[in-house]
Amino acid sequence: MRLSARHAFRRFCRLSDAGRSLLRATEDDGAAFGQHRPAPRSRFVGADHRPAQGDGRRILRRTRVRRAEPAVRFVKAALGNDLIDFRASHNRGRAEQPRLLARVLTASERTQLANQGSGDVGFALLWSAKEAAYKAAKKIQPALVFAPGRWQVDCADLALDDSRKHGTVIIADHPPIAVSWQHHAHWLHCIAVLGPVPQPIDSAVVALADCAPAASFSERERDSFSREQSAAVRTLARQLLAQRGIGDSEIVRERIERGLLPPRVFSNGVARDDIQLSLSHDGDYVAAAIAVEV
Repeated sequence: MRLSARHAFRRFCRLSDAGRSLLRATEDDGAAFGQHRPAPRSRFVGADHRPAQGDGRRILRRTRVRRAEPAVRFVKAALGNDLIDFRASHNRGRAEQPRLLARVLTASERTQLANQGSGDVGFALLWSAKEAAYKAAKKIQPALVFAPGRWQVDCADLALDDSRKHGTVIIADHPPIAVSWQHHAHWLHCIAVLGPVPQPIDSAVVALADCAPAASFSERERDSFSREQSAAVRTLARQLLAQRGIGDSEIVRERIERGLLPPRVFSNGVARDDIQLSLSHDGDYVAAAIAVEV
């Protein structure tokens, strides 16, 4: 005699431990053989024990009021920079840390660094290029995540000579980012250019001790920094702007829900989107780079 599917299932459940466990699970769940799950109970119950609508206070208590965010700018070109103080303790011995190299350099960069025996100078060239390129690329793609181990720095060699060095940084979904380095006995400064950045680019590197912070910053300028180095590098940038005839300038990093936007120049209270700016500081030095459309 042929058994119906329901009968066969019940017989299996009675004759085996696994079946009995399955039966209990399906009966408790209320879903076996097309049975409907019980409807969810109302979360709000009135005095008459009937479902009540609720007044929405719980929802309002969980609602955060978001700060109004600045309008997103469409940026076609961007400038970035990075500074390395060779004498700072945190910049010494980094080329001898295999785990660090594996995390922040590509395989070909590690090979080049080892083959040329460039040590900390070679690492500084690669690292500063990636930092400067990231600053430039993030202005165009704000959601970009810092992933130096995925980005390739192309440079003929990793040695410093008397001339300005040039190279490129390859970041996925971006055109090649041009980088150039200037150096001194005590520091290395890298500038990255993405897209048609106005020329010439004015830059300066100054010892922190020789760059006294400006006597006053506006409230919105101070909202984004507190350290002495941050004040000094803004003072240096103001000096570069003044040399280009741009006075009464503010350097502001506007706040959004996810953090701070890159620094932006305001002059006489008006945003100057015709000015590209990048700031960096490390150890005992500060560096700024600007480009102004003419």
